[in-house]
Parts: sequence; structure tokens; C-alpha cells
Amino acid sequence: MLLKDVVEEIAEKAPNFLSPASIVRKVTQVRDRLLRQSGGAQQQADTVCTAIDLTAGQSRYVLPCPPGNVVDVDMIWDEEWRRIPLRQFHQRSIKPYYYFQAGELGLVPTPEDDCVMGLKIFHIPVLPELRLTDMNGPTGFDPDYDMVLVFGVLREITSGRDAQEYDAKYQELLSGYQSANSGWERYEVKERW
Repeated sequence: MLLKDVVEEIAEKAPNFLSPASIVRKVTQVRDRLLRQSGGAQQQADTVCTAIDLTAGQSRYVLPCPPGNVVDVDMIWDEEWRRIPLRQFHQRSIKPYYYFQAGELGLVPTPEDDCVMGLKIFHIPVLPELRLTDMNGPTGFDPDYDMVLVFGVLREITSGRDAQEYDAKYQELLSGYQSANSGWERYEVKERW
């Protein structure tokens, strides 16, 4: 579905009149929330890598995305790439590790040498906010499950019995979306030797 199709579906079912700009804003909010809550397979499939130069004596680096979008962090350690764990509290026994503070990524221990592209941050890309000018484009969500966006918005803008009905449909579609993107195999392979 195109964004205009999602907006039309919502406008048809909504009991009160909302401007198209308001509907588009709510679609963006629901889409972004759903993408943040996606399963592990979806996160791994849709990641991008941002490489950052390590600077001697600098322990904190600006993040290319919100902290919740970070999936994995690798850095050059003893001249080899190494995946490093997230730790929010100082732990002397585990080094290296990274932490988040005030929208930045911190490294322990502090790098001692400069290294071009010595830090790789794998993260879910931040999609731009949808606008009225994007009506003829995609929503940025899985095209097979755009109705999740429709019912996600409808359950937020309605109340009473309608909200309950839309929430039930939303939960049903969301369950289908999550199982389709969970990463679990739905078949069994039997090998004979």
C-alpha cells in the first residue's frame, strides 16, 4: 500500500474528521514504534553499518542513531575486529565494552591509538518522518502488513467499543507480523546419513 491508501483507509473508518497531516503524523508514530519493537530477525535483516574513526584519548563518540536502534558494536582490538558487549556499569573484569551516555557511545578502555574506521556500529536505520508530499510513496513498513498501521492508528484515535474492536484487529495482525519476522523456521529438515 502507498501512504495515501493507508490514510484513506483510516479516514474511511475514523469516526471523527482528522486532517490528512494529522493522520500522516500518527502513521509515522505507529510505524516507528513497531519498527523499534521488531524481532531479532527483522533487526538483523534491516541493519546498516556506520564506521567511525577512533581517536587516541577519546572515549565517547556521537551516535548515528538513537541508542535503542543499536544492534551490535565492533571495534579494532589488538589489531583484530572484536564484537564488544554493552555494559551500563563499570566492570573491571570485562574489557573492552561500550555504554551509552547522553546520546553518545562510550568505550572502555579509552582507545590509545588513532584508527581509521576502527569502530563499527550496526544499527536499525532511522526512517525519515512521513509528510504529505510522500503520499504516492511507501510507508516504510513491511508492505504485506500495512493494515497493522491502519488499525494501530485507529485504536489510538477512537474510544469505547470501536477502540476495542480496532485493538483486537491490531493485535491479530501484529501477531501475524511478528511471527512472520521472528526468525524461527517454520519447517523441519530431516537428514539421513
